[in-house]
Amino acid sequence: MRKIVFAFLAAICLLSVQTVVAQDNMPIGMRMEVAECGSDDNTYSIFSYKDDDGTVAYYMSLGREYNILEVEGGILGNFTLDHIDEFCLNIGQTPEEAIAYLDTLLTLFDMEKGTAFEFPCRLVTWGAKLGEPSVATCVVVKRFLQGKRLCFQFKSGNRLAQTDLTKMAVKSLRLSMKLEKSRK
Repeated sequence: MRKIVFAFLAAICLLSVQTVVAQDNMPIGMRMEVAECGSDDNTYSIFSYKDDDGTVAYYMSLGREYNILEVEGGILGNFTLDHIDEFCLNIGQTPEEAIAYLDTLLTLFDMEKGTAFEFPCRLVTWGAKLGEPSVATCVVVKRFLQGKRLCFQFKSGNRLAQTDLTKMAVKSLRLSMKLEKSRK
């Protein structure tokens, strides 16, 4: 019995050490998801990302998934062809900075309808890698029967894409970041 308990404790310690080592050896150009929530057919996430120069930062993914073609049944079974326009806001280098950034986003919901801001962002390229810096325009809007939202507009290819961010989504991501921070 003592051997089983010792083996169990050794396995837990080994997994903890591997987790810390994995964070230090994060692969370049790969997302490490931290938090995710969905709202109004959109999925928002926070992830850490290591650039080619070795810097690591937290990003908030905002985007809209478009269902181009959906086939149910048939020879191939269920089949869906989607297109995703996505951009990411750099929300900080540490969990504390990310939480402060989300607090700032929450204050924007109290601004007057029509108030506009510009946010530095990065568009997502092929393979879910982050591309060159860009700018997204954010306007405080009030949707019929839905309340205030932050409407982000960004250039994706040859067209202008937009996505709405709800206060509930920001609060959910903020809570997830606080829980993640307390785990470490």
